[in-house]
Amino acid sequence: MKLPGTETQPENIHIAMGKLEIRPDMTFLDIGCGSGAVSLAASRFTDKIYGIDRRPEAVEISRARVPGGTFLCGEAAELLGRMPKIDRCFIGGTKGIEDFFPALMERFSPESIVVADLARIGIASKVVTLMKREGIFEELLQIGISRGYDLAGDIALRPINPIFMVVGRISGGSF
Repeated sequence: MKLPGTETQPENIHIAMGKLEIRPDMTFLDIGCGSGAVSLAASRFTDKIYGIDRRPEAVEISRARVPGGTFLCGEAAELLGRMPKIDRCFIGGTKGIEDFFPALMERFSPESIVVADLARIGIASKVVTLMKREGIFEELLQIGISRGYDLAGDIALRPINPIFMVVGRISGGSF
């Protein structure tokens, strides 16, 4: 089953995993889990995988891809209260972020890290503002990937849409 939109590129997932610094004892949450690609990557580091998506088909795909994970269908703002304390979070879906971000902040454990992967600069700016307001903003990255293809007996590069990655880090003193 193909979901609308673009799956997170593998290179972006690798960058996100590096920024998230997931360890085996940590709880990972994937908001807007979509195809489950990010949750699958996180499952290589920890077996405490949770995901939220508003689309039933996305939850179904994620469950099939990461059988040991817990994936819930609905709005993040309503479901976050059911989550355990979160050590690492990836945000791939931002619809309603103004509503769910405060609830997410309440779920973070000390020393948590959150990474948001965003296609639009306006949303990236909004996420930066939310993180700054909470005192957790660490950095904003713009990531561009190009893929090679055959052209006239040689290889040319075709750019993939760039993304913005916003990273936030909660220090133990924030709580």
